[in-house]
Amino acid sequence: MARNQKQNMIIDAALEVFREKGYANARMADISNRAGVSYGLVYHYFGSKEVLFELIVEDWWNELYSVMEHEKSSKIHVRQKLINIIDFFLTTYGNRPNLISIFVSEVCRSSVYHTTEGLAKFLNFFSLCEEIMAEGQNKGVLRNDVGAHHLSYIFYGAIETFISVMVLGKEPLTDKRKERASGAILGVFMDGAGAR
Repeated sequence: MARNQKQNMIIDAALEVFREKGYANARMADISNRAGVSYGLVYHYFGSKEVLFELIVEDWWNELYSVMEHEKSSKIHVRQKLINIIDFFLTTYGNRPNLISIFVSEVCRSSVYHTTEGLAKFLNFFSLCEEIMAEGQNKGVLRNDVGAHHLSYIFYGAIETFISVMVLGKEPLTDKRKERASGAILGVFMDGAGAR
């Protein structure tokens, strides 16, 4: 279902408030004030803070899965697939820092999200990533003496660590810095995971 302008304003406000206060300390009143709408309207559209947060997180996962599915089925070189995945995370940080901040602080690191369902989201991502790593192994691009699932963890870990440092330091991401970061993450990964 398409969202209307007010719903999008509320979601944007929620992203700001969740980033600033954290999920646990955010209140629906904070979100309605930030959005410039009535408290009742926020409840009308979303029902609760939990529903609003889950909607934001679900949108994030759906977008990430879409990128991963596209890269998995693409006929481009595995190296370029990895670059595209790195660039997705970096571009999201550059364009929507509130969203990536919530992913890092509230989804990756918060026990609130570490439910069976929440962990299943990560496992789905790793499964998609593992298929790309296995393709790289089958084509002789990535080493075979490390399991594709471990390569997925290492690859994601490098991206997530870099993004976390950016989020925690509230550092800006210029195009030049993005290019250097993407090259560095891929370079370090390929030097360690490249076929021997």
